[in-house]
Amino acid sequence: MSGITMKFLFGLLTVLFLADAALGLTIISRKEWGAAASTSTLDKLANGKSYVIIHHTAGAYCSTKAACITQMKNIQSYHQKTQGWADIGYNFLIVGDGNIYEGRGWNAVGVHASGYNSLSLGISFMGNYNNDEPTAA
Repeated sequence: MSGITMKFLFGLLTVLFLADAALGLTIISRKEWGAAASTSTLDKLANGKSYVIIHHTAGAYCSTKAACITQMKNIQSYHQKTQGWADIGYNFLIVGDGNIYEGRGWNAVGVHASGYNSLSLGISFMGNYNNDEPTAA
């Protein structure tokens, strides 16, 4: 994609995040969902992130806060113990209970797109959308 298109998408996502915040969408903090500590210090993202990388977790979907917290812990455990990463790979996850869950947060380099991790925020939708249709908004 061209730089202009990426800047437009980044701007659009920023506006959507702000609009959602104004409408009461909640970002569930790492503390609130019971995240384990990072296994090492995470690199900080430089100011002026140029990209937003959108993923799906390719795993189970969740629709209640309790189920989503369990799934967040499962993803973090998989990323740390199986993948050998210091923490959950994404900056944020959007889940089926209607909330956004903090992964690495706004300022940490993620592990979501080789070659672009230090230039981008990684946002993942919880679920496997190769097999399942997204729910209605």
